[in-house]
Amino acid sequence: MENEYQKGIIVNIPVKIPFTALEKAMEAKINDTEEGGKSINDYAEVKWIWLEKNEALPYDITLGLRVKAKTFLFKNKEIELKIHLKFSFDRETQKFSLEKYKAVGENTSWIKDKLVQLILNTVLHKKMLSKSKQDLGHKLQEELAKINIKLRENKNPTKGVHVGAHMEKLSISHFLFERQAVYVYMNVLGEAELEITELPS
Repeated sequence: MENEYQKGIIVNIPVKIPFTALEKAMEAKINDTEEGGKSINDYAEVKWIWLEKNEALPYDITLGLRVKAKTFLFKNKEIELKIHLKFSFDRETQKFSLEKYKAVGENTSWIKDKLVQLILNTVLHKKMLSKSKQDLGHKLQEELAKINIKLRENKNPTKGVHVGAHMEKLSISHFLFERQAVYVYMNVLGEAELEITELPS
């Protein structure tokens, strides 16, 4: 047989991110106050934040908020606001961005429509929607460097065994939005070598 042995490891890994984890991150982001800026808490108390997937809509995911207004004109009025989000991902450049969104209030009353626009335009758009474009390739390179440091630090996982490993590439294949989670499909390319320095007796 003349089959040539090829060194290298190619691994495809689906990474599950539950909506609950994303909801906590979004809640912290929405409530955060930027230097010299406004927080959503200046306008309304966030009662509840959630994510949902509606197969009937031409969007990837929906962000829902239940808020209680604090401003003089809308004080103590509660509304439910949903923002339907559709994303795009370029596999070649590893750039992830918001393609389009649509905000919907729970009814069409003038007061609540104005409150929806106030929250959306002054807080959510500035803090989240306008910053949705991400260069994931750069972030993955930073994580790749950290992984390789850990691999170099742990070359002897057990007595008599020496492992040499190096990850050359870490990239994202695609995203899949399901009903309770987002799946990020990762591609890992690298090399590994195993050396037995002491045989068991």
